[in-house]
Amino acid sequence: MTAHPLHEMNRASWNQATAAHNSHKVDQHLFFRNKGSTLFKEEKELLGNLAGLKVCHLQCNAGQDTLSLVNSLGAENPMGVDISDTAVEFATQLAKDAGIQATFVRSDVLEFFESTKPEQFDVVFASYGLIGWISSMEKYTAGINRILRPGGRFCLVEFHPTQFIFNREMVHYYPYTENGKHIEEEGGVSDYVAYSGVNEGEDLMPNLKFTAGVQDFKNPNPSNEFCWGMADVLGNLAATGLHMTHFKEYPYSNFCKMFENMRVEKVDEGLRYYSVGPMLPLMYSVEFKKHIKA
Repeated sequence: MTAHPLHEMNRASWNQATAAHNSHKVDQHLFFRNKGSTLFKEEKELLGNLAGLKVCHLQCNAGQDTLSLVNSLGAENPMGVDISDTAVEFATQLAKDAGIQATFVRSDVLEFFESTKPEQFDVVFASYGLIGWISSMEKYTAGINRILRPGGRFCLVEFHPTQFIFNREMVHYYPYTENGKHIEEEGGVSDYVAYSGVNEGEDLMPNLKFTAGVQDFKNPNPSNEFCWGMADVLGNLAATGLHMTHFKEYPYSNFCKMFENMRVEKVDEGLRYYSVGPMLPLMYSVEFKKHIKA
């Protein structure tokens, strides 16, 4: 499969941003060595016990949630896949330093679906801020179906598409769906960890400290994002033959402060943000299962 030029632009942008993101997190290897976890209750309840299952974490970023699948849910050597060289290098070293077994693969996710062995995973997992980087929802969902074993399941916890129609000032700025048409962002991938509202020395998550790290990050590489509505995601998953067994919407956003003015709440796993004003769905979770062959 020929590399997608827009995905390659995003790869360069993520390579820059990933280093900035991790500059704000203190002693991550010790956090994970001490059985720390970056998972929130929504993904833990959805995924359940992963012991004895072959697990793939798509668009895993720098591997923190992948390692948390081991610490929190008993996954054994999960595979994390991400397009960013910087993210995969960081994740591989983090796993080694934390003494946790996990495998990380540097690949465009659509290329990964074509090149990897079909029907090998019991659970495919993806979470938080990933759908907007997919150029073809049809290819993405077909790829998930391809790598799932019969009886396997796809678990997704994601920010709600209604959240993405607004800019940081909560002005309606982006379309709800564009059917695969990309929007170029000159500023590239932002340093969203710096937007978390946490002060120096405070916990980003229990026992994971925040530090100022990189200041006033400016990404030199633009990014290209894709607007997909809920029907684009659920409809394409259903069209592959997978069947939905869970769907839930939430009026809050875990960890990510998407808008300048949000109400913050501390929960056991970290910070949760609500929009100000009438309720908006800011997050959703969904599970689809693959039929067992007769």
